[in-house]
Amino acid sequence: MNVDLLGRPTGVAGEPAIGFGLFAVAWQTAYGLVHLWWAIDGVPDFLMGRESYFPGGWIPVVIAAAAMFSCAAVVLSTRRGLSDAGHYVLAGLNAAAGVGLCVYSFLFPVIIVSILFEGGGTDSVVSLLATGGGAVGGVLCLVIAASERRRAAHPCESCGRVHGRSPERREEGSPGWAYAGAYLAVGGFLARMSVWLDDTVAGEWPSAASRADGFSWTAMVVFLALMSLAGTMLPLALAHRWGRLWPAWLGPMRGRPVPRWLVLGVGLFIGASLTAYFGIAGMTAWVRGDFGGPFLPLLLEMGGYTLWGVGLLVASASYFTLTRAPCSRSAVS
Repeated sequence: MNVDLLGRPTGVAGEPAIGFGLFAVAWQTAYGLVHLWWAIDGVPDFLMGRESYFPGGWIPVVIAAAAMFSCAAVVLSTRRGLSDAGHYVLAGLNAAAGVGLCVYSFLFPVIIVSILFEGGGTDSVVSLLATGGGAVGGVLCLVIAASERRRAAHPCESCGRVHGRSPERREEGSPGWAYAGAYLAVGGFLARMSVWLDDTVAGEWPSAASRADGFSWTAMVVFLALMSLAGTMLPLALAHRWGRLWPAWLGPMRGRPVPRWLVLGVGLFIGASLTAYFGIAGMTAWVRGDFGGPFLPLLLEMGGYTLWGVGLLVASASYFTLTRAPCSRSAVS
């Protein structure tokens, strides 16, 4: 018998092991207590002078408390029968807390890269533990949220689909929101490139500093070509049928499945990177006044990157469901 992350029978394959929920509660509690101590007694020295792009103090304490209570609510519900609506509520609470922790701990990958390439002292270790603790806590909440959503949706025991509501084959068309996400990404890319085109026409690109540092036209042409593919071909492939099945003009490859992660992996990576770097870190730094410039070019650049990233993530969500392996039970029946 399959069990969910708290040991409850679900009949759905792939659920986390028993005790996961209690571990998550303990983790969120420890993270919250450490930040409560820092809020009262003062924060330690962090690499780059900060733990997060967002204000510290009581904010991480509040987020950790929300995460702890959300995880605890799931633990307490193990012996009580909840309606589907109740499971959806718990999924939403844990998802919100998980996103909050991950967003607050956005500097975690930056800290890792900094330590790998530059080394570090005590401030690096403290930053790594603080941001890593938040990132792990966020992932724990998101895993719990996914588990609660599965319990509410009553998916197939074999494939995890909700038959009748989830796509069954690659041949099926993408939903309207997937196309909206794909063309939102294209629009964001075009908005960003409009700033580059304006700078080029005005003679401000490449800059004098770039030319002095050995600017390479070959490297830039390759970069712009790849960037253009990521801003046009990639989002369209995530939504349109030819991104899941090779199109007719490829001859022998016609109708064969496109390797799933060839498209999905790139879409998720670029979408998450653009959304996190420009949508979260960049927008926050702009609002905080960490950098400035003419409003419209900055809006087109930062907003374009953000919409590009969000659009890719939306389209990738549809591609993920459409390209799952066929259900074995449906094949047998």
